[in-house]
Amino acid sequence: MKNYFNVLAISQLEGGTYTIDTVLKVIKQVTDWALAVGISLAGVALVVSFIMYAIVDVDQKPRVKTRIVQTLLGIFGIILAISLVNIIIRLFT
Repeated sequence: MKNYFNVLAISQLEGGTYTIDTVLKVIKQVTDWALAVGISLAGVALVVSFIMYAIVDVDQKPRVKTRIVQTLLGIFGIILAISLVNIIIRLFT
């Protein structure tokens, strides 16, 4: 049992000069980048959806409304997932 707790107290990764803090910083940078790119792409998708909503026939408007709602839910999911990752990273730093 004593060796088990020593494994949990890793301060430096084997085989290099990278520490746990540098790995956590890289993960945070990647999640910040993913958040920026994801929200930008979702914004473009929303603009395209609203343009489509303005020009489609009356019969297709419910389908476009559904697409807009799904895009908004996707944006919420992206923000929630990346925020959870950042919260977990803050727990370890």
